[in-house]
Order: sequence, then C-alpha cells, then structure tokens
Amino acid sequence: MKSLINKAKNEDGSVLVIALLILVFLTIIGISATTTTNIELQIAGNEKFHKIAFYHADSGVYTTPKLISACIDSGAEINIGSGTTEPDIRYSTGSSSTLFYGQVMGYDTYDGGTKDIEFTLSGFDVGVDVRRDRVENLAGGAVEFAAGAEGIGAGSGGGVAIYYEMDSLGDGPANSISNVSAVYRKVVGVPGGL
Repeated sequence: MKSLINKAKNEDGSVLVIALLILVFLTIIGISATTTTNIELQIAGNEKFHKIAFYHADSGVYTTPKLISACIDSGAEINIGSGTTEPDIRYSTGSSSTLFYGQVMGYDTYDGGTKDIEFTLSGFDVGVDVRRDRVENLAGGAVEFAAGAEGIGAGSGGGVAIYYEMDSLGDGPANSISNVSAVYRKVVGVPGGL
C-alpha cells in the first residue's frame, strides 16, 4: 500500500504542468493569428493603393483620345482651361503648348517619352505620353473608289485611320505607381474618342 500512496504523491503537480503547456501552446497560436491578420491587412492596404494608382493611370487612357480627337476634328490647338476645377488638365513640357498638337497632327517628331498631358485627380498626378504611330487607309472608302477599286464610295465604312500609342502613368497613395499602355485608333471624319 505504501507504493500506491507514494505514486499518488509524486503526480501532484502534473496537471499544473500540462495546463501551463496548453496555455503556452494557445498563446503561440494566438500570436500567430494576430501576426497573420496584420500581414493580411497590410496586403489589402497595398492592393487598395495599387488599384487607386491603376484607375488614375487608366483615366489618362480614357481622357487622352478625347483630346486627340478634339485636335484633329478642330484642326487647331485646343484650349483645355485654367485648371480651376478637377481634373486640372494641362499640356506639359516643351517650349510651347503647340508641342502636343504638333505631335498629334504629325508635324513634330516624337519627343522621346516626355509626358505630353498631365492632370491631377484627387491630389494625385496622371501623366500621359502620346506617340503618333502610323496612318492606314481603310477599305471601302473614297480612296479605293477614286483608285477604280470596287468600293461603295465616300462616306461608307472607309477612310483614314491614325494610330496613337499612349503610355499613362498614375500615382496613388503611399508612393504607389501604375502604368497603363494602350493604342487609340482615330478614324478621321468619324466623331468621338473612347
């Protein structure tokens, strides 16, 4: 009987040790979950900043064709305004504001990556570089008709298409930057942009 009593007395603190080990294990799991949550919050914040920068850059791709189309349709430099309301759109760089018009019309050579149009959206900058790429004659227009080809004549689906490459760079919060590149096709004599 003595041996049974001695064994029971030797196991007096084992429950306390097991309970402490379980507490340490649960504490480690809790710290790990908190760290993972903080990292996921940072990832979500960075993704939000990136999307804001992307949408700013994307707005440059949708704004620039309207300006290109206005230059071609009017045949003159367009007046964008004083910038008193958002977005503040302005021609940038170059010695004069005719640099953009000259590039759009094909009078001036490409300026090598300098932002031609800049504007501000919600306090963040958007810059767009425009490069006139090529000119193509479209089938079915007056060009084919005058050349004696089978065509429907002027005003049908044909004409002249001018292609412009646009490289739009948008800023966002926390120094995030996004770049969107696109090609715009302007069919001369057809209204509209994007």
